Amino acid sequence: MKIIYNTICWVSSFVFLPTFGRGTKRKMKNPAKPISFPYDRDKATQSILWLLHRHGGSMDKLKLVKLVFYADREHLARYGRPIVGGSYVAMRHGPVSSELLDQINEAVPEASLPFVTQNYHILAQGPVDEDELSESDIKVLEDINSTYGCYDPFTLRNLTHQLRAWKQHYPDPNVNTSYPLPYEAFFLDIKDNGILELVREDQEARDFLVS
Repeated sequence: MKIIYNTICWVSSFVFLPTFGRGTKRKMKNPAKPISFPYDRDKATQSILWLLHRHGGSMDKLKLVKLVFYADREHLARYGRPIVGGSYVAMRHGPVSSELLDQINEAVPEASLPFVTQNYHILAQGPVDEDELSESDIKVLEDINSTYGCYDPFTLRNLTHQLRAWKQHYPDPNVNTSYPLPYEAFFLDIKDNGILELVREDQEARDFLVS
């Protein structure tokens, strides 16, 4: 698939009503279980390679994880699931999938993986297999790359620092640590369109089937 790179940036409890009378009690539904998505290592690998090959085969690590965050957030908002998934955390330099960061950090030259991490840069070591990605995955990666791909790593970091999702879950930017970042928080900065409730209902149904 030939991609024409666009260098122009645009940033673009439920509560039961009480019944009144002798012996009645107010009932409340249990709080919703936090949304979770398993980490898809294969999709993560191909998403990394897809982005790397749109940038000459290499990219700064900070920039890459920020692009994947934006892609995951956008795909969740449109289609009810992220591309890569995993457990997101708010870190000093912004949101990141914990498993994605581990996979990138483990990509040392001796590992013989499709990409390698050297001196905070990630280098493609093989071609991308787009068959591992869905049409919606590729569409969102294209849109995110077109929107954010021309920014340098620290501009992207600063953009994520403006998000309410990060601000509310990383209270002290002077401390270098990490805090859990629930997927629900993604919707603090993007339009919901009813997707969040659908995702919650789907997860409740899946949890019920395996219980």
